[in-house]
Amino acid sequence: MQNVLPDLIGLDVNAVVYRYTTIKDPSSDMLVHVQNNDATGSGYIFRETDDWSGLPGNTISKVVAVNNVPSGKWGDGSIEVEGSGSVIDANVVYSYRVDYCFDPQTDPVCPGYQIIVPVIQYDVYDATKDDSVSNALSATDRDLIDDEGKKSDDDDEEEDKKDRLQRRLSISKNALNLSNQLTQDALITAMNALTSMAAYSAPRINGGVYRDAVQLQDAKLPDNKRGLRNNLAQQLLHKKMVDAQYK
Repeated sequence: MQNVLPDLIGLDVNAVVYRYTTIKDPSSDMLVHVQNNDATGSGYIFRETDDWSGLPGNTISKVVAVNNVPSGKWGDGSIEVEGSGSVIDANVVYSYRVDYCFDPQTDPVCPGYQIIVPVIQYDVYDATKDDSVSNALSATDRDLIDDEGKKSDDDDEEEDKKDRLQRRLSISKNALNLSNQLTQDALITAMNALTSMAAYSAPRINGGVYRDAVQLQDAKLPDNKRGLRNNLAQQLLHKKMVDAQYK
């Protein structure tokens, strides 16, 4: 059955469909067993028997429902003939379903799903066994005071250097800002001198009335004869269409 059913977790069989043809003497006794061994124990996980005793040979098609038996229980299948006769053109089909929540850990939406918390391993640090800590604890108070004094003097000298550097940078920055401001003022003054509007406001345009000098020579325009003919033809065509509609 490994070559018949897919290898999927949660797969179970819910029906067996089979078809075969018997060849026999109508007067002879014959039993046909369609069956599957129990892969997890002894006997059969499925067995359906057809009694052909006293019947002529014929073809049978049958659907047998089973109660969702897991695929792991289905062993090798076979068709066994008991009595006189034979079976030809046999075909057996297994209807199955897949329960994707067979293992609840497959998907968080499955009932019974549990969040697995990982086990964190850690080592406890014992400071009393650290060589650096032991050496520091073994030092005398005088040594610690001398070290702190040396560090304090070095820190003060470093702070003085930083203060002097910051004062020099601030003086340079102020001078640069002052020079930039003076340069910008000079540029704005020069630009304002170029944008004087006196040259545009001085000229004047003389006003007055400009009368239309075009005169129409013909007092009456003649009618367009071609247009009249076209209008008349369209009117006649429209009348014919209306008359044809009412007739």
